[in-house]
Amino acid sequence: MEPCNDWNEHLDTVLESKGDFKKECLEEMFVNVRDAAYQIIERKGATYYGIGMSLVRITKAILNNENSILTVSAYLNGEYGQKDVYIGGPAVINRVGIREVIEIELNEKEKEQFNHSVSVLKETMNPVI
Repeated sequence: MEPCNDWNEHLDTVLESKGDFKKECLEEMFVNVRDAAYQIIERKGATYYGIGMSLVRITKAILNNENSILTVSAYLNGEYGQKDVYIGGPAVINRVGIREVIEIELNEKEKEQFNHSVSVLKETMNPVI
C-alpha cells in the first residue's frame, strides 16, 4: 500500500481508493496505536525505551537541520481552531525546533475527537497552571 502523502485528503478517503482497504483495519490500527504503551509496559515493565528512541529521532532532526515531518507535541496558536495548548500532531522539525505545525484537514469525526482531546488536556492542566 502506498503512503498517504497528500495533506488535502482524509486518510480514510485515500485508503478507500485502494482496492484492499477495509474500514475495520483503520479502527484496529487506531486501537493498536492507542494501546501500544500498555502492551510495552506489560512486556518490558516500562516505555522509556520508546521514549528514548523518539528523542534520538527528534534530536537528529534538529542537529542535522532536516526539516523532517515528525509527530510531536506542539503549541497551537490557531491551528485546528485551537489556541494555548500543546498537543501531538505533525510538525516540521529543524535546527530551530518546530519550524511549523502542519495542519491537516480533518473530517467531522476527527475534529470532534481532536477537540475532545484538547478539552481534556486543558481541564487536566487548569489546576496546575
